Amino acid sequence: MHLAARILFAGACTLALLATPRLAAAQAGPASGAAPTPATGAMTPAQRHDWERAHRMSKIIGTDVRTKSGDKVGDIKDVIVDDAGNVKLVIVSTGGFLGLGDTMHAVPWEALSLGTRDDRVVDIDKSHLKDAPHFTSRTWPNLGDEKWLADNRRFYIH
Repeated sequence: MHLAARILFAGACTLALLATPRLAAAQAGPASGAAPTPATGAMTPAQRHDWERAHRMSKIIGTDVRTKSGDKVGDIKDVIVDDAGNVKLVIVSTGGFLGLGDTMHAVPWEALSLGTRDDRVVDIDKSHLKDAPHFTSRTWPNLGDEKWLADNRRFYIH
């Protein structure tokens, strides 16, 4: 039994010695300037910023919405998800001052693209937006009504 314990101990020591260089390399992380690896999940500050503005609701709400020509349309006030948790609409507030007199537009999520100025871009001009279905913060439509959604969608999806 004493011999078996010695063999077991020697085997454990050998494994520890063989694993040490790999553990040290893993703890050191990626080399400077290297792309993030899935194993570490490390991101540069720029990568983290870009990821957050595309995926975190707290970063999406409040984002400016602009036309393709760069004119500001409004800003995102709310995000609407379906029962499965998929983003379907964003509520864009246009006009008003400090939340008073705002006009709200339910813009389909797929009608927006990520802009270059920490904003979202919608392919619609301001004059066309005035004809799109809209509402106030006190008179929301039934966003589950398929007919309303279809009528609304045709203003944004070309």
